[in-house]
Amino acid sequence: MIEMISYFIMSLSVLVFIVLGVWYFYIKFKHEQRINRIFSLEKVQILSSTETKKKEDFKLKLIKAGITQKHFNEVIVAGIVTCFSLLYLVYILKLTLMMNVLLILIAVSIAIFMPMLYLEEQIKARIKRIDNDLAIFIDLLIIILEGGGGLNNAIDRVTTDGENVLGPDLLEESRKFKNEYITYSSEIAYNNLALRTGSEAIGAIVGFMKLSEETGIGVKTIFENQAEDIKAAEILNVEKGAASMNIWITLTMFIFIIPAVIAMIAFPMAADALMPGF
Repeated sequence: MIEMISYFIMSLSVLVFIVLGVWYFYIKFKHEQRINRIFSLEKVQILSSTETKKKEDFKLKLIKAGITQKHFNEVIVAGIVTCFSLLYLVYILKLTLMMNVLLILIAVSIAIFMPMLYLEEQIKARIKRIDNDLAIFIDLLIIILEGGGGLNNAIDRVTTDGENVLGPDLLEESRKFKNEYITYSSEIAYNNLALRTGSEAIGAIVGFMKLSEETGIGVKTIFENQAEDIKAAEILNVEKGAASMNIWITLTMFIFIIPAVIAMIAFPMAADALMPGF
């Protein structure tokens, strides 16, 4: 009786999941012919004024993560395949009802949440890569500005000649910013740079650069101050990491090393107490 109830719950869960999956794809693709070209999308399209706020936010997230729609679609397919693989295990393995329900929940959770979690992790990783290169990028800009070059010239030189010392993410953003700074107004270029990167450090630099245009403060002074702040923040993070490492080392000693030492001392003493004649 319990096995019948278990198989009925599993079958009902699989059926509900399939119906929800079909409904999701129908709603998502009913206005667009995307299914046949799910693996052929290479670039994120430019944001359109006719798109909904939800689509604009999603495309902005793809840009922040530095991935394409094709890449994200592949993650979705991988999540669905993983889900069905786990659901298949429910049928071929003779597990308890609790384990079957747990596997079903894990499978459905992977299919639903894995793509967006992956997207968020890619955004965080890209922001970290950009922040790690930002201090070097600013130092190079300062060197060129001290030589008498303008901001456009400095960005162009660093973008062209900095491939050996800077990561591709910051260089790509630098190229986009330079093109927008020349083509559109500085306000648009600044706002787009802050939105595309999602970096708080770049957001602060953008704010100060706007202030420099309004007050006439030199850009070189702003870059120098920001470079010092970024380096100070990096040193603080290193110190925090070192402090937390000491805590983890101490915790590891208490969990693994000290019990082993105590056991080496206590076990022979206990053996002598229990068997004094041996």
